[in-house]
Amino acid sequence: MAVLALSLPCTRAHAQPSRAIAISQHEAVELARRGSPDVAVARGRESVARAEVGIAGTYPNPTVTGGTSTQAAKWSADIAIPLLVLGQRGAAMDAGRADLATVRADTEVTWNEVRASTSHAFVALWLAAQSASTRSEALVLSARLDDAVHQRVDVGAAPPLEGLRAHAERLRAEADAHAATTLIDAAASELGRWLGVTDGPALRPKGDPAVPEPPPSLASLRAHAERGPTVRREEADARAAEARADRERALVRPMLTLGLGLDAGDASYANTNYRAQLGVEVPLLSQRGAYVERERNAATAARTRATAERTRAATDLIAAYTRFEAASTRVQALEASVVPAMETAAKATEEAYGLGRSPLVAVLDAERARLDARLALIEARAERANTWIDVERATGGGP
Repeated sequence: MAVLALSLPCTRAHAQPSRAIAISQHEAVELARRGSPDVAVARGRESVARAEVGIAGTYPNPTVTGGTSTQAAKWSADIAIPLLVLGQRGAAMDAGRADLATVRADTEVTWNEVRASTSHAFVALWLAAQSASTRSEALVLSARLDDAVHQRVDVGAAPPLEGLRAHAERLRAEADAHAATTLIDAAASELGRWLGVTDGPALRPKGDPAVPEPPPSLASLRAHAERGPTVRREEADARAAEARADRERALVRPMLTLGLGLDAGDASYANTNYRAQLGVEVPLLSQRGAYVERERNAATAARTRATAERTRAATDLIAAYTRFEAASTRVQALEASVVPAMETAAKATEEAYGLGRSPLVAVLDAERARLDARLALIEARAERANTWIDVERATGGGP
């Protein structure tokens, strides 16, 4: 119900683009599942492949002929009915179903990429919003310091040069805050691209990026990586190639044709003459050996690709998990020690300046260090979330 409710304000936001729409990472992923253009295209390919199964099971049409003659029967009629009784139709439909399974597996691969890209876009939007908020807070502090310095300049407690320096820092903070706020719309637009909405710039992040606490172990994730979507797609492609090879073998089997006919008005017969015959196609010219070999080679190539994808998924998982652990360590260090120390140092330096015990340049340096530390923490959290998204991509979203 929460996801359905999101679609309504998104529609209204198209008419009112200035209205912000709060969206969480989970809600963004669910909207992408329903509205992503890439997923819609993949599902369209599925519908085509599903129709191909019915096409493969189509029976050939019977042939009806009629005629007349001057010396024999005045009227004659024949009907030839092809009989697919030696497994040709079943083999063709099995090949169509196997191809459909491959297309469905390819849809899973597409969804895995869309889910990861949507999550990455959400993290980028969260990072832009957090950075803008932090820079806005820095602007407030810079404005407060600028006012305090000007008061000291006005009473002659500080030289005019300090007033110019403090005002320049305030102008710089204003420019940085404005630029950071503008980047939110760019990140929101990128998220909207994966959701399939045109009012992406109105999106705003709700909550933090999703990272499990505690995260699963690497050993528990490896089994999921070895059975990821890309591996399943190649395995399905191998089975589809084998099914097509069976279809080609079935085409070598002779096709039977039942023929029924009648002759009427023939002076040689007292009554209407009825005829029946059974024809057998002799597959002498339609050799399928090369087709069978092609499909068998395609199956071998698909299994080779599956092995390669299994190796790639395992190495991608290890690399992403290692980066995740490194990012987690950095986040812990910044949260536990670096940022609190910078906050304390900046506050103490500002108080010392108010008492005339510290120069202005020390205050500005301390404020800049505090801002850099807070931005570094935000970026580290975003990096940690992004690396976990890469872990989920390598495992296909499991566990």
